[in-house]
Amino acid sequence: MKVPTYLLFILGVLGGLDVLFFHSIAHGIRHHSDSRKELILHSLRGPVYGLLFLIVPNVILLGAYWWVLVVILTIDFLITVFDFAVEKRSREMLGGLPTIEYILHLLMAVLFGAFVMALWSETMGWRTLPSSIWYSPANVWWPIRVMLALMAVLVILSGLLDVLAANRLSVNPSEAQTGSGKQVAG
Repeated sequence: MKVPTYLLFILGVLGGLDVLFFHSIAHGIRHHSDSRKELILHSLRGPVYGLLFLIVPNVILLGAYWWVLVVILTIDFLITVFDFAVEKRSREMLGGLPTIEYILHLLMAVLFGAFVMALWSETMGWRTLPSSIWYSPANVWWPIRVMLALMAVLVILSGLLDVLAANRLSVNPSEAQTGSGKQVAG
């Protein structure tokens, strides 16, 4: 699982940069009521990527368990499609999605496709084997596996912050800010 692990690591780094720079610093979407749907979608991505960061570099899923991996990838694909659909509206009050973030999302989508194809290529034979789960670390530089485990924790925490923010914004929309940073009367 060498190639899928390295591709997943790159996706994790790019995704982390996206959340840090665009979602948190530049746009602060956790403070804008128009971003609630986007925050909910991002909160769903937390456990999905948490699982991927832990499974791909460490575990072999055989038989019926292989299908769990297919389900996880399908869920992520659907989250991404819906995220693309709501981002335009979510960011309107902030001047729209910055071009560089749009390009980053396109790059990540291409890398995700490469990741899925590499994963598919390496695991396709697993689906017909007797169902079992094996601990089998990928043949990658060990710090990559450690960093992916740390990314799993961080992406789950980020997802938790997103769902808490979405909940706060729906319960108390007066805490939401406009694009200029001023509070909205509520």
